[in-house]
Amino acid sequence: MAGAATYKRVMVEVGGLRFFPVEARYSLSRSANQVGRRIGDSLQGRAFMYCDAHDTSRLSQEDAIELWKMATETRDPLHKVSITYYAEDGDRVLSNVEFMGWINNFEFYNPAITGESRGATMGHGGAPQPALSSPSGYNNLLYLEMAVVLDEANVSKHKFTR
Repeated sequence: MAGAATYKRVMVEVGGLRFFPVEARYSLSRSANQVGRRIGDSLQGRAFMYCDAHDTSRLSQEDAIELWKMATETRDPLHKVSITYYAEDGDRVLSNVEFMGWINNFEFYNPAITGESRGATMGHGGAPQPALSSPSGYNNLLYLEMAVVLDEANVSKHKFTR
């Protein structure tokens, strides 16, 4: 669970796990025919989450492992998912989406590091100092993509509220 210093713009719950990603996107789309009319049974939902795996106050190592276990399940269980967006730092709920779903993409990676030399500055002599950083600003990232299950048995569990 996140510590007091964690800025809570969004909270995600998958099954019994609760974490605070850097970014969480929820997308709903539907196909249209050539004249712009919707095609029946074409509704698709997805959720995309980026977590700073380095910040264990927002996502613990144990919870990252549990998410991996969910992503590698051999059966076809569904998990209750809730994404809560906040207007301020965990103070007021802006919106919430709930659905039954499963993890269809689990990526754990460390963004590439770029290096550049910083030359000596005025009044400070000496050799140039290397500056290594990631373009994203994160050491390690966990990317999750979740499929929103919208079949007849689960469409009633799909909700968007404030």
